[in-house]
Amino acid sequence: MTITSQTTAFRVELDKRPAGYLVIADDAGRQVLYVERRAVHPEERRAQWNELEGACLDAEGALFLRAYTAVSHGHAATLARRAYAVADAAARMSEAIDAHLQGGRSGWLAIRVADGGSDGVLHDGYEAARAAQHYPERCTYFPVSPLTPWTLRMCEELLDFESHRLHRGLVHGAPICR
Repeated sequence: MTITSQTTAFRVELDKRPAGYLVIADDAGRQVLYVERRAVHPEERRAQWNELEGACLDAEGALFLRAYTAVSHGHAATLARRAYAVADAAARMSEAIDAHLQGGRSGWLAIRVADGGSDGVLHDGYEAARAAQHYPERCTYFPVSPLTPWTLRMCEELLDFESHRLHRGLVHGAPICR
C-alpha cells in the first residue's frame, strides 16, 4: 500500500512590496500607537477604517488615523512620524516667515531643515544668511518678500525636499561627511 501525503507549502515572501497601512498616532505625531495592514476587499477596508476611526474618536481627539503606502509595519510607522515632523517644522517655518513679512521688509531667511526654526534675522543676501549659521549645511536659504507670500504647503514641500537632500548625504552635490 502506498501512502501519499500532501502538505500545504506555504509561500514565503522575501521581497517587500508596497501595500496600504493604517497608522494611529498621538495628536503630536511623536508616538505611533498602532499599525495595521489595510484590508484588500473594499467593504472590509471600509469597515476596518470605521472601526479604527471610532477608536480614535473615543480617545476624544487625542489620536489621529492616517493611511500610508509602505513596505512594512515599521516603514509605515516611520512615514507617519516623518510626516508629523515635517508638518510641525513647516508650521514653525511659516511663523518665522510671517514674523518678518509683518514689517513689510524683504531679505533672505535661513531656516533649519530639522525643525523649521530660524535665527530670527532677515539677511541682505544668500551669502550673508549662510555665513551667519553655525551649521550652514543643515539650513535652507531663500528670499522672502511681502510681494511673494509663502503658504504652509510651500513650506512643507521645501522642507520635505531639503530633508531628502540632507538624508541622502548630499549638500549642494557634495557629501556631508568625507
